[in-house]
Amino acid sequence: MKQKEDVTQARRDWALERLRLAQVRLTPVRRLALDLLASQNVPQTLGQLCQHETMAGHFDDATVYRTLVLLVELEVVRQIQLQGRQTHFILNPPGECSTFLVCRCCGTITPVNHGAAVHEMEKRIELAHGYRAVTHNLELFGICPSCHDHQHDCAKPSKLVPGLRLYGRALG
Repeated sequence: MKQKEDVTQARRDWALERLRLAQVRLTPVRRLALDLLASQNVPQTLGQLCQHETMAGHFDDATVYRTLVLLVELEVVRQIQLQGRQTHFILNPPGECSTFLVCRCCGTITPVNHGAAVHEMEKRIELAHGYRAVTHNLELFGICPSCHDHQHDCAKPSKLVPGLRLYGRALG
């Protein structure tokens, strides 16, 4: 547990330093948003952040959203639009995982540790194209173990005829 607290504190310190360097005032809503995002390793929706016990009832959704937009503009937070789902936000410290496995049924998000391979690819792309600070967002989609066991409960209804082929894949 101590290690998770140390990681959360390091992530929070990084974010606060970025705000200090950008000469952005640390308001109560900004501090709470950074605290919440620093403690999470999966992207959060605006609703999840606004409903958190430390945020609920203290700030309206529009204030929290404007705060998140500012943090995205400062590149302290990354905005991720998952396929067919709400916009999510996650803290953006350098070198952290930004690869996620998303359940197509329930929307559960699981971070994927891809090791050094993707970071090495980013460095090769930087060198080959002259870019700097290359990052990535990679979302992989599948069906989580819980939904796999109960797949009939979460299958999305379709108007397509069973057996119809769409984009080379059989449906139904």
